[in-house]
Formats: sequence, structure tokens, C-alpha cells
Amino acid sequence: VAHALLSRPPQSPPLRAIFSDIDGTLVHYAKDFTKHGIRLLSSDETALTAIVENENGDRRKCRLLPSSTMGPACISERTIELVDELRAEHGVMFCVVTAARKSTMVSRWDLLPRCDAHVCESGSRIWVNGIPDEVFANQFVNVCGPMNREVEGADERMEPLWQFYRKLRERVPGLTMDSRSYYGMFRVGTNGDVAIEAALHDIIRTSLPDNVSCATNLGKYDFYPSVAGKGGAVSYLQKLFGISKSETAALFDDDNDLPMAEQCGIHMLPGLTSDSVKAAAICEQPSWYVANTVGQGVFAIEECLEVLLDRARVDSSSSRRQQLQEQQLQHDEDGLRKSDDIEELLREVKEATMNVPMAKNKVTR
Repeated sequence: VAHALLSRPPQSPPLRAIFSDIDGTLVHYAKDFTKHGIRLLSSDETALTAIVENENGDRRKCRLLPSSTMGPACISERTIELVDELRAEHGVMFCVVTAARKSTMVSRWDLLPRCDAHVCESGSRIWVNGIPDEVFANQFVNVCGPMNREVEGADERMEPLWQFYRKLRERVPGLTMDSRSYYGMFRVGTNGDVAIEAALHDIIRTSLPDNVSCATNLGKYDFYPSVAGKGGAVSYLQKLFGISKSETAALFDDDNDLPMAEQCGIHMLPGLTSDSVKAAAICEQPSWYVANTVGQGVFAIEECLEVLLDRARVDSSSSRRQQLQEQQLQHDEDGLRKSDDIEELLREVKEATMNVPMAKNKVTR
């Protein structure tokens, strides 16, 4: 794959926000990055730390993030630093968008970079500056129920999303069902069984409610309110923050990230998890930036963030130049006004002097 450095086209708007997937994008699992020559040198699940190394011998200190189903994942300290610089030095907002359940998000919260918004459960749950966004959730409460009800079992929920959950359980034997700690979505798996997968596809085609959508993620199927989803959540936050599509970058790797990517003007891929995303990046979307270190875990996401940071620096430099030009223009205009004022004052003094009668000299004998 040919990669071109991401540069800012003339007259393009500045980068103001980044929306990032978590698993496979911001954080990485040893089972995936070891296939690309990255070694996990050490891992301490008590201290939540790890060290990884690439084929060149470059090492990264990492934090270990817990997961309820996939085990700990690595996020490098360098990744944290890059996000911090983007936010603190260049005013770029950073938001994470994941399909993970609330309990996983809460357990990872303090280990992730500082964020302006956290989105989980396939876009159905949003926190802005740490505060749950009930306005967004109320848009689809009739589909999945109220935000504070995740403790109830799926059998007690009467909304369309959970009716469909029970229908899948009844009509597709062998399907792995997961509704634990979910409020606005649920997840199912086929365990690679072709017959189960065919039965699942058939019921999706014939019985999926109009207000429920489905996306594949890490080999699983996620079902959530159509108004939500990663794309719906990003669109909502863009409007909330007053940010346009062209001012937004997406960091992603899998099929369920594509609605989020469609809402953004810049596309960065540290990994290519699914065949469809890989095909799109190689053949269909030449403007997408695929990391030269694609698949190499923390090294790939660092590369993508470095590219975005370079662009943010250009944006900041351009903004500073514009400010200086405006200040100089204002200074020049102020100078001209002062000059005009002085000339006007001199004219007034001259006119006043000409109008004063000349005093006659008294001659003393």
C-alpha cells in the first residue's frame, strides 16, 4: 500500500477534533501485534504495566487496560503524551468511541488519555466532560429503555431492542448472547459456526426492527438503536461542540467504525482488522492514511497521532500568522487614524491662529 504524508491542503479548515476507536486502534492486544513482529517483553497485571518492543529494538512503556472478555490490552505512554499535546498545546478535542460495555469503560477510564467525551456501547452512552449526556440518550429511550436500567435482566425489558434479543435467543440455537452491563446494546457471537451464522443472517434480514441497527465488531455482532451507533454519536457531538466534518479526524480499524469514519473528513488507520476495511483502504479510499507500521500495535497508533500532531502544528502556526497579520493590520489602521487625528488637530490650530486679531504695538515716547 502506498502511503502519502497527511498535509493540510490550502484553505482547508484546521483540525479541531479527533474521534478514536479504542480496541485495535488506541489500545492493542498481544495476540494481534505479535503477528506483525512486535514482542511483549513484560506484563504485570497487578501494576497494570507492560513493555513492548519492535523489530528495530525500539521499546515502549505501556499501561495495561482491563477487558471483561479479551484480557488486558496495551496503550503506550507515548500515545498518552501525544494526545495530551494535541489537546493542551493545540486545542484539539479528543473523544473515544467504543462498543465496549459501561463496566469496561469505567474500569479503563483513568488509564486512557484525557478526553473531552467518552462514548461506549456502540454510541448509545455518552459522557461529556465526565457527565452522562441524558439529552442524547432520551432520543432513543423508547427503543432500549432508560439509561439507569442496565442492572435489570434482558427478560424484564420490554422495548424493541430487547424483544429482538429474546427472539434471537429463541430462534437461533447455539448463539452466544451477551447483555451483561449493557444499557443501549447487546452482543452476540456465532463461535465461527457456519450454520449458526447463516441462521443469524436470515433473522436479521427478515426480523430486525426498523429502529434497531447491527454492526460487526471483532467477529461479534452488535445490536443498538439506529439513532445511536458510532456515527450517530459522533454527529451529535460535532453539533454539540460546533465542529464540522472537515475539521474532524477518525482513528479506526474495523467495520463497526465505518459510520464514525463517514462523519469525519480525515481518516487514519493504525490497523486493518476486517477484510472490508482493508479493501476500502487499499482500493476504494485513496485519501485514507494507513500507517506504514500498520498492525504493529502501539507503534502504529503513535505514527498516526504524530501525523495528526504535525498537521495541528501547521494549523497553529497558520493561525498564529493570521493573528499577527490581523494585529499588524490593526496597528497600521490605528497608526493611520492617529496620523489623521494629528493632521486634523494641526489644521484646527492653524485656522484658530489665523482667526485671532493681531495685537497692535504700543509706542512709548
